[in-house]
Amino acid sequence: MQLIFNRQIAEQLSETYTVLELETVTKDGVTLEAFCVIPTDAIALEELPRLEHHRHLHNEFTRAYRRGEHQVCLDLYEHVRNNFGGEVSSFYDDIISRINK
Repeated sequence: MQLIFNRQIAEQLSETYTVLELETVTKDGVTLEAFCVIPTDAIALEELPRLEHHRHLHNEFTRAYRRGEHQVCLDLYEHVRNNFGGEVSSFYDDIISRINK
């Protein structure tokens, strides 16, 4: 998985690749938007028909986290964790760990 910290580049790459928005972080007055590019070979052929659905679930998970709707994240966790060839699993695990603290 590649990380990108530029929305414009992420949008350009999303025309060809699976790009997922992760989160927005502000530190010392600087705001970074984090995206990831999922390697094409990480997505199994049997996952392709459900790729858009998985992307939708991912977006719902990240939106819920931004809005502080932690129960939605907890409910979606098992549905998102192993999608995208497991490339984003550690991100989901980290978010759930933050919620549980």
